[in-house]
Amino acid sequence: MTRAQNIDSLWSVYKNIKNPDSIRFEAFNDIAWTLLYTNPDSTYLLGQEALERAREKKYKKWEAKSLNTIGASFQIKGDYLKAIDFYQQSLKITEQLNDKKGLSASLSNIGSIYLNIGESEKALEYLHKSLPIFIEIGNKQGEASALNNIGIIYNLKRDYSKALVFNSRSLKTYEEIGDKQGIAAANANLGNICSDMGSYDKALLHQSKSLKLYQEIGDKQGISTTMSNMGKSYLKQKKYSLALEYLEKAKKISVETEDLSSEKEAMFITYQTYKAIGNTANALKSYERYIIIRDTLFKEENQREITRKGLQFEYDKRMAEDSVKHAEAQKVKDALIFVKEAQIDQDKTQKRALYGGLLLLLISGGVMYNRFRIIRKQKQIIELKSKETEEQKLIIEQKQMEILSSISYAKRLQEAVLPPQSLIDKHLSSSFIFYKPKDIVAGDFYWMEIVRDKSEELILFAAADCTGHGVPGAMVSMVCSNALNRAVKEFGVTLPGEILDKVLELVTETFERSEEEVKDGMDISLCSLNKRTGTLQWAGANNPLWIIRNKKLIELKPTKQSIGKIDLPLKYNTETFQLMSGDIIYLFTDGYADQFGGSKGKKYKYSQLQEFLLSIANEPLHFQITSLDIALKNWKGKLEQVDDILIIGVKF
Repeated sequence: MTRAQNIDSLWSVYKNIKNPDSIRFEAFNDIAWTLLYTNPDSTYLLGQEALERAREKKYKKWEAKSLNTIGASFQIKGDYLKAIDFYQQSLKITEQLNDKKGLSASLSNIGSIYLNIGESEKALEYLHKSLPIFIEIGNKQGEASALNNIGIIYNLKRDYSKALVFNSRSLKTYEEIGDKQGIAAANANLGNICSDMGSYDKALLHQSKSLKLYQEIGDKQGISTTMSNMGKSYLKQKKYSLALEYLEKAKKISVETEDLSSEKEAMFITYQTYKAIGNTANALKSYERYIIIRDTLFKEENQREITRKGLQFEYDKRMAEDSVKHAEAQKVKDALIFVKEAQIDQDKTQKRALYGGLLLLLISGGVMYNRFRIIRKQKQIIELKSKETEEQKLIIEQKQMEILSSISYAKRLQEAVLPPQSLIDKHLSSSFIFYKPKDIVAGDFYWMEIVRDKSEELILFAAADCTGHGVPGAMVSMVCSNALNRAVKEFGVTLPGEILDKVLELVTETFERSEEEVKDGMDISLCSLNKRTGTLQWAGANNPLWIIRNKKLIELKPTKQSIGKIDLPLKYNTETFQLMSGDIIYLFTDGYADQFGGSKGKKYKYSQLQEFLLSIANEPLHFQITSLDIALKNWKGKLEQVDDILIIGVKF
């Protein structure tokens, strides 16, 4: 059935007044969503009409759905501020009604907004809340959409194994329900993941499928974006003529549809392509157009926010003025009534009544005038304070933006010293890293280095926990990470215990340069693995190592001494362990075990973590990391995460 036939069919259902209101409303809502990607303005108008009718009939469930539809129309046009406003109104109603279908849709849509504006952690929070509800109520469409968006986020985080798992599940679910729009989107995302991983042929295969479907359904934004991504894949393959061919088509469509976001992406890849082939004139021309569009989009976003705040200020001001006027009018009215009643009561003595009335009027007028002066003065003080508060707020917001910008840059620096995913996949293909910093930057970090010792290749890897979290913890982590690198590369140490001895020496030397005493340090679990022989050598500073073999947990105990300034330091002990096929090694910091939660708000504890790892040890590694994430969320509930969390699993 074509889209036009589908819309005609839905209109027939809606116009048949013999159908129940609920069925007619669903048909009307489906028409709005069918037009979403091709004509979002029509979706908005239909959503507004549905909202008015729902409120007339006081049907809260319809009202929530209509608000959700209107939010989607703004989201597809890139107006995220309005979109999230309508989504949150819908969420509030669905929570009150305990409407799981509506609740899951609102949560998922809010998650997608956070994804669009780059708030990946916030997006994951909402999407992970929506996914189990979609599965519980059997909403395959919502399930597929949530899986797709979660996959996109993990790709942005460069966690390609998770990204492939979630996007593959999304594609399979979309195929089950025959949703061409969803199949196209899932293929497009799988193409992006494969391209980021360097598998360009697979990327183009998925992207070609996506393009064909977008062309079938007439989604011009999807066509333009996919063509840009294909141009990027061909650029990475150095097939420059093909890259430019697809990019030119993408630009043409984005200009026709006035889609600045798609044009911006196409222009940037075009600039990269011309730069690669040495065509500086066209490269410069493309880059200038990219900058113009980027600045335009940035200006529009800021203008919308400024306009919104301006309207809110005017509204608050008008409300305050109306309140004062109403109060004054009421006082005048009350005074006149009082005077009239006084005159009636004293009618027998007209002279006394007149004097009394005049006296009361004068007193009332004086009181009113005095009150008016006080109110006017108070109003001036309030306006002055409001202006000062607004100015202070703007200063604070500016400072906060500067601080967040600096911390975000620090995050990129910290991520740069973490081992790249490609290195981990190459040498520890059967592994996972469950890493959840408490703040933007972290005190926990993971480390990896490959060395050759007497013709043997050794894989060194570690899970480390530096004092504190956030910016202070991140600064200590940079010192400790650098010390690990120097111990191995500069001093040539390969035995774990000796590495920690050298790291202790280097860290202490660094901290002693400070005029003030520095008591910060690091707990660490450090492994050296010979994959050919299965020999594992390990040393720990306060942090143990767990090995699960045949459903039994073996614990290697650490040296009870942190890496830091110590008056009488101990030597770190190296343990040697012979691994067997199927063994799983777990390295971790204390964040997971120390997390507060549960019904009594207590710590998770190591004993419970041991039991949980034993229960999932035989499961696939991607299932283990998902299970750890879900278990943590369930335990934590609405409580705040108290520390950075890091768990590394390696299967031999």
